[in-house]
Amino acid sequence: MITALVLGLLTGFLICIPVGPINVWVVNTLIKHDFKSAFAIALGGSLMDFVYFMIILSGLSLFHFSPKTTFILKIVGVVFLLIFGLKELLTKKQDFKLEQDIDKKEPTILAFFLLGVAIYSSNPTLVATMSGLAAVIKSWNLFLNSLLNYFALSVGLALGSASWFYLLLKIVQKYQNRIPEKFFINFSRTCGALIVLFSLYMAFNVYKETLI
Repeated sequence: MITALVLGLLTGFLICIPVGPINVWVVNTLIKHDFKSAFAIALGGSLMDFVYFMIILSGLSLFHFSPKTTFILKIVGVVFLLIFGLKELLTKKQDFKLEQDIDKKEPTILAFFLLGVAIYSSNPTLVATMSGLAAVIKSWNLFLNSLLNYFALSVGLALGSASWFYLLLKIVQKYQNRIPEKFFINFSRTCGALIVLFSLYMAFNVYKETLI
């Protein structure tokens, strides 16, 4: 069980390092809102890491979607990311400050957490990625194939990914006030461009699936 947990921690930490939509989103949220809001998004993603990995490893078909329903969900995910990315890309100059106006109504932490869940859930490549990762780890035969070890591995994966995001946000938060405001404006637009590109990549994958 300890081996599975440690392996999950290392795997979860390492797979989150490459720049992806979640990395972009949490950093952008830190800049626009605060640390708690950004980390709530990360925790939402980490929860989905646990859920997907546990289901895949255990082989339990807890949820069943028809091919048509799955296709619709993927389309919704593509549109969701595309709209958000365009909003960030085309937005006008914003005021990026850590201090928030007391009278300004901010989304709740729960809302940001659910956003993290939605971002992960709308990624059509996530199941394939997790399935491949699970197959590789199981092929190593480093621990017994049991439900308890699968649970420990999945928990470790979630904690590892959450640890990476915590470290990333702390680094960005520490140096944020030393960076010119113009950088944050350009960063926000770059975030939007990356999210748009990612949504187009997702759309291309969905298009390929329809041809198979």
